[in-house]
Amino acid sequence: MGKKTLYHYLDGTSVFEDTRTIEEAQEENLTRIRELITAKILEAGYDEIWQRNAALGLVDNAEAGKAYIASLRAAYHDYKARLLASTRDEADAVQFTAPP
Repeated sequence: MGKKTLYHYLDGTSVFEDTRTIEEAQEENLTRIRELITAKILEAGYDEIWQRNAALGLVDNAEAGKAYIASLRAAYHDYKARLLASTRDEADAVQFTAPP
């Protein structure tokens, strides 16, 4: 498995070495964004119990929460498509744009 390493030399220079494969770089970035999206959903108050209850129709006015989660999902799919189209060197620069 590859990794990203930053080497600092005594003369003050630094060299960044990336030995990850494109698949490793993409998976690392997808994992990071999945964690970010999960945190955003939880911060908004839509934990797994709320989601289950909303899916079962037990939550009044659940449409706002469902719309928020759907917008995050759409943003994730957009990000994933751009990430999978990137090269290994571009993968870390692909930005996730979360909906408001």
